[in-house]
Amino acid sequence: MKISSRECNGDDGEVDDSHSRSPSPDPTIETWQMETDAVTVIEKQDKLSAPIKNDIEQNSMVKLASKLNGAVVSLKKAPSKEKPNKDQLFMTALHTTNPFKTIATRKESSPSLPESLTSCLRSSLFPRVPPYLKFISHDETIPLKIPTAIQKHLKWKLTTITPIVVKKTLTNSGFRLVKSECDTAECPQEETVDWIGIWGKHMKSIMFRAIKDGQKMNHFPGTFQIGRKDRLWRNLQKLASKYGVAEFGIMPKTYVLPHDLKILKHDWEKYAANNERWIIKPPASARGTGIKVVSRWTQIPKKKPVVVQRYVSKPYLINGSKFDLRLYVLVTSVHPLRIYLYKDGLARFASVKYNDELSSLNDRYMHLTNYSINRLSKNYTPNEDFAACEGHKWTLQTLFQYLKTEQNVDINALWESIKDLVIKTIIAGEASISSLTKANITSRYNCYELFGIDVLLDEDLKPWLLEVNISPSLHSASPLDIHVKGPLVAAVLNAAQFHVPRAEQAGLPYDSRLYTVYLSKEERDKHIIYTNMEDRDLYLRDILSTLTPDDVRHLLQAEDELTQSGALQRVFPTRHSHKYLPYLAGPRYYNRLFDAWETRYADDREPGVELLRALCDMGYHLQTPGVPLKRAAAQQLDRCRMTWTRRRRPPRRGPPCPRSRRSGPLRSRSGPSLPQAPRAPAQTRCPARRLSRRPPRCSPAPSAAPAASPSPSPPSPSPSSSPSPPPPSPPRTDLNMNECDEKEHC
Repeated sequence: MKISSRECNGDDGEVDDSHSRSPSPDPTIETWQMETDAVTVIEKQDKLSAPIKNDIEQNSMVKLASKLNGAVVSLKKAPSKEKPNKDQLFMTALHTTNPFKTIATRKESSPSLPESLTSCLRSSLFPRVPPYLKFISHDETIPLKIPTAIQKHLKWKLTTITPIVVKKTLTNSGFRLVKSECDTAECPQEETVDWIGIWGKHMKSIMFRAIKDGQKMNHFPGTFQIGRKDRLWRNLQKLASKYGVAEFGIMPKTYVLPHDLKILKHDWEKYAANNERWIIKPPASARGTGIKVVSRWTQIPKKKPVVVQRYVSKPYLINGSKFDLRLYVLVTSVHPLRIYLYKDGLARFASVKYNDELSSLNDRYMHLTNYSINRLSKNYTPNEDFAACEGHKWTLQTLFQYLKTEQNVDINALWESIKDLVIKTIIAGEASISSLTKANITSRYNCYELFGIDVLLDEDLKPWLLEVNISPSLHSASPLDIHVKGPLVAAVLNAAQFHVPRAEQAGLPYDSRLYTVYLSKEERDKHIIYTNMEDRDLYLRDILSTLTPDDVRHLLQAEDELTQSGALQRVFPTRHSHKYLPYLAGPRYYNRLFDAWETRYADDREPGVELLRALCDMGYHLQTPGVPLKRAAAQQLDRCRMTWTRRRRPPRRGPPCPRSRRSGPLRSRSGPSLPQAPRAPAQTRCPARRLSRRPPRCSPAPSAAPAASPSPSPPSPSPSSSPSPPPPSPPRTDLNMNECDEKEHC
């Protein structure tokens, strides 16, 4: 490991942190130290000839104080029987590639949190990584005890759709719910609140740019690509046309009207002899709004935007009733893709027994399984016991137990088919979501999302995708709902891995370098090499041989995340998930990196974790390139993007002060064309016209200059007088929105 004078400063232990946007830790807060194995390093070459100080000779060690990630680290004495002389110290510092003589074990180098913080924070598996906040269940009777220095920053922005179970989980975990932009009524001067989390509605992709570093939102940009039924079908249709219906025929055939009206008419006549049933749905609604089952062509709206699906007329029945499954899927990262499937869920039954007669198509309580619809039925029976197979709502685990014991169903095979459907559903929108996330998010820390996926089982127990909810209901009106959704919320928030902002916690701050999206030249080169490899065996063999700092950051976050999965099962990436990689929109480097990692360490993760720990011990994961665009410039370009709507016209080069906006020769109202005047010199042009030009917003405004003299020929400057300021430069005409987009790295 190369050690420079920037890293080792013997005077005050400060590190040049120009590439990091992390706030400085509060010096008034007590810090804890991370123990690492020792190496003695000479800090500056010009000090090598100086005699070793008496305190170093007495203790046989050199204490190197350096601020790495906000934590003061003192290196311990290297185990040696003889005192090292200065030549040995110099050679150790100059030639060693690993400044730590032995790789620290997990017990030795893991940071130890003070007892006052262990109740509210959990340590990372890796050194020099800030700890994460703990979230406890909503039904805990004793809230977490959090020090005041940390609790004052635990602010959660409240929205109108924040579920009650989420509110209870947050308050038990020490958060303060902030309702408006102003924190309290006593501080109206505050424009914003430094909240660290929000559970709200999905918003337009460009609005995600307002999320600050250190804040998390429960959505990704562009997830409407699978949240809307029409977009979901279009994306699945593209994959099915490329890879076959056998792979991506997971959704009943759908027609998006009015665009597909002719195709629907053709297929309608094709299946008319079989009395085919069709279901009409609005493209972007939920809770059963606007859904109906039809069988006549006259019932189809011809101009209204709707989706029409072939109705699954032979569903799997339990006690004569139709049911569907509500699955909860957590996506913590899009690039690389990481998907978790909640092991529990809901089975929602129709309140009227099913029959396939045409006369019963108008009975919504028979054909629709939405809870918001069936709870209004007089036949609806609530289920108060989550372990009982009764009523019209069961837990997913109770359903599987019933199918296994009463119906002799292979639950493992059914669960595997459900996981396959979930992965392909997320892959359907991965290309658009990844592209919009890259364009509007500058930190991998900012986003996570919980999806609600509705699945219907047919008589052969094949799962069919019905729809995807990007804001699934977490309303808990019964003990059964609380049993399912309470642990789900705590598991989702823990897997999202929140840090404390400004990090007064024990001197180890949240560091934006851990979540940077910028790459060094070497990292970009590696991405290009392994992205262009066509043979999987090649990148499996070599991609892990040399890990870059960016690789280490991605891998350590995934390993920390996996420890908090609990009731969440990671279904992608896994040891066998590489079969889905060809379905993604082109090869992606990080997905290949995780494919190789899981192939090597899925069965025994300990060697992989120890490898990452050894690299983190050296601070290898904190080596990041500089941010290519300063914050002020980014804001200026963003303003340019929002205000400019067209290219500016180039300046005219005609007469000095034409009154007409038309170019070309001047014309009189009653006479022939007047001859065009020759081009005037720059000094004799109309000063009023020149001063009326304003510089574009994307370029810095020129310095203020006194008004030009109206005289057509200014006097020549005398040698004794100071030179007059140059006239304002004409506006740039080659700068447009596209250039702003490129400079914005979008």
